[in-house]
Amino acid sequence: MKAASAVSTQWIPLSGEVRKQVAQVLQAIVQRYKDPDQVRAQMKQVPGQVIEGKQVARWSDTSFSGGFTGICVLMGQLDQLYPDNGWDMVGHSYLQKIQQVIEQQGIHTLSLYSGLAGILLGVRALSRKNTRYQGMLDTLASWFEEAVLNYVEICKNQWKEGQLRISQYDTIEGLTGIARVVLAFSDRPQMKIIWQRIVEVFHIFCGEKDYQGHRIPAWHILSANQFLEHEKVQYPNGNFNLGLSHGISGPLAFLSLSQLQGMTTEAMRADLRRLTEWICRWRVSGEAGTLWPGRVAVEEVLQGELHPSSIRDPWDSWCYGVPGIARSIWLAGQAMHNQEWSAIGLQAYVDIENRIQTMGGLTASTLCHGIGGLLHMVQRMYSDTGHVKLGAIRDELVVAVLDKYAAESKFGYYDEYFVNGKYEQVDEAGFLTGTAGVALVLASLLCEESPDWDMALLIR
Repeated sequence: MKAASAVSTQWIPLSGEVRKQVAQVLQAIVQRYKDPDQVRAQMKQVPGQVIEGKQVARWSDTSFSGGFTGICVLMGQLDQLYPDNGWDMVGHSYLQKIQQVIEQQGIHTLSLYSGLAGILLGVRALSRKNTRYQGMLDTLASWFEEAVLNYVEICKNQWKEGQLRISQYDTIEGLTGIARVVLAFSDRPQMKIIWQRIVEVFHIFCGEKDYQGHRIPAWHILSANQFLEHEKVQYPNGNFNLGLSHGISGPLAFLSLSQLQGMTTEAMRADLRRLTEWICRWRVSGEAGTLWPGRVAVEEVLQGELHPSSIRDPWDSWCYGVPGIARSIWLAGQAMHNQEWSAIGLQAYVDIENRIQTMGGLTASTLCHGIGGLLHMVQRMYSDTGHVKLGAIRDELVVAVLDKYAAESKFGYYDEYFVNGKYEQVDEAGFLTGTAGVALVLASLLCEESPDWDMALLIR
């Protein structure tokens, strides 16, 4: 079964002495991942994350975010980089664990980061360019197709009524992440039908609705539908989320990637333009460079002006920061041949130089909200554009990630969280907030050809 791709075939790998340093750290990390049972046992010892008094597990076997599935992607990248070192067989042992769990427990969610969509990408990553695991992929894809059509209908009915939830549409759990996997397998006739249905339901998302006598974007998230209790208090009238992980930059990236892959409709192009123009409306330029807020309150939309506190602390993360938002705008510019949008996205990346001394406010090394994620985003934009300043930023970030290597840790790098007024380090194995994601960034910097695992980040 052939899987389609979109954009970004250029790649500028590392060279020189720093390349050797990256290779050394990578080798030290990946030795810790050879036994999936040992990885699982170590992660079972890591305390769960406490969110508003509830403990949330950091590991789930079939999770792309923090489980065997995301680690399969690392094994696939290592197999590409070192094809004679047996990483394909290590990856096979991870797939066996996933298959066992599916047979015993089933699959209960469609999402990219915790469900069937992510499992499809994990298997695909080990397929050696679609020469292996074709039966498994076909079976999983057939399950996926049937379930997604039902899910899209649920979203359609609820969104028409104005009941939009972040987890329904976002990259992590919702339709955006699911849709990216649909694009990756768009050679399948049923996937093309599903893509059309998803685009149609996103047309509802990109529309308008009435709010207290005003017309506002339909991607408004009610206070009751915010993730956390403190967000419900902070935004009593709801807000508009801009982030790539949970906000409208995700749907924008999906629509842009669809256009770049040649899958398009006139209504989709209009939606793409509307989202891009709205996000560009909320950019702010100053001494720190081009910035966006992570969220815009309803009051700010009605007043047409941001509160100064909305952009007080720039955060250059993938999930909510400038790199994710700017990448989606740049992709829109490429998709629509709009030089202004492409220039806005690129300039926002160049402006990261203004915040490089503080690493854009990041302290962790991981993909989601860490320096590793920023490094890969810059590397991707550098490879796409060849901009000299981005090469210099890339090189500085490589050194920062190498400096964060912690030999005494379980897996090689720590994630960090600000809890109760201080930073806490957590030793995680997985893709999104663990060392596997950092290792993927490092391995990609050594590859001569463009990786494709970062489609899971909605940046290609």
